[in-house]
Amino acid sequence: MENIDSSNCSAAGQNRNSLFFTAVEIPCYPFRITYRDVSVWTGSCFASSIGDAMKSLKFHCEVNPFGALYNPASILSSLRMLLEKKQLSFGDLFQFNELWSSFCFHSSFSDIDRTKALEKMNRQLSVAANSLYSAKYLFVTFGTAYVFRLKTSGEIVGNCHKLPSTDFIHECLSVEEIVRQYAEFINDIEKILPGLKTVFSLSPVRHLKNGAHDNQVSKSVLLLAIDRITSLFPDRCFYFPAYEIVLDELRDYRFYEKDMCHLSETAIDCIRRVFVDSMIDVRDRKIMKEVEKLNLARAHRPFNTSTGIYRKFVENTDKKELELKQEYPYLNW
Repeated sequence: MENIDSSNCSAAGQNRNSLFFTAVEIPCYPFRITYRDVSVWTGSCFASSIGDAMKSLKFHCEVNPFGALYNPASILSSLRMLLEKKQLSFGDLFQFNELWSSFCFHSSFSDIDRTKALEKMNRQLSVAANSLYSAKYLFVTFGTAYVFRLKTSGEIVGNCHKLPSTDFIHECLSVEEIVRQYAEFINDIEKILPGLKTVFSLSPVRHLKNGAHDNQVSKSVLLLAIDRITSLFPDRCFYFPAYEIVLDELRDYRFYEKDMCHLSETAIDCIRRVFVDSMIDVRDRKIMKEVEKLNLARAHRPFNTSTGIYRKFVENTDKKELELKQEYPYLNW
């Protein structure tokens, strides 16, 4: 286990202004993530938001290789596929509305050509499996405890691909079911990837299709399940309180998008900053700031790109990127 300075463990909570809100206590994690570490992020669109933000900062991240997955059963199924280095066959695909799809993958992997669809999915499976086998950290974000179970096979699907609702049974997973399945998986993965640390989080995005009450029931099931899993495996499994940060520190609709369910960029940035303060190595945070400056420069779009001033700006930016690549070749360039 890494030696962590306990005096800095609660910095993420102490440094946030708590004059107008109840500051959430951030756990003291017995590790620090560095630029040399590989991480895999899977789960809801919230996992994509934070994982993609880390990826843009040149961390080695594999983010939602199957597309966004929301329920624990589908997330677990995808992880087992990666752990077993599984490849799909034509029999794993189905055709609907002219497209060949898989219930495991997002519709962006679907294709009118069955062979192309299968190739895209299997290529992604190979890349993601390699990332998992190289990973030091696995981030899992649960979104909802409700699942859609295919009537014909009993399979819980990760994506319904707009099939008629009458093709599915809609049900809520139990705490015991989630804990049992994840306990088995964590024991299995420890045999193959010893030392892998799993960080669970609960998506603050609300699932209101079944109403506000069922959303709260669902989130409660997931919170209880995560709490039991992390209690069973205290040295391997941890919890990042993104859900609590939103509820207790950002409890205002200005931190949501227009649909009043998904978080705004400001809210995601707030959570990302807490994540960085609590989990990223202090020395690598300095590199992050340099990468952030480079990203801002690359994103700059002037009204006129033909001026000598802009050409000089581009030259300086290219020079700075080359210097960073030479100084930090282990970043995910």
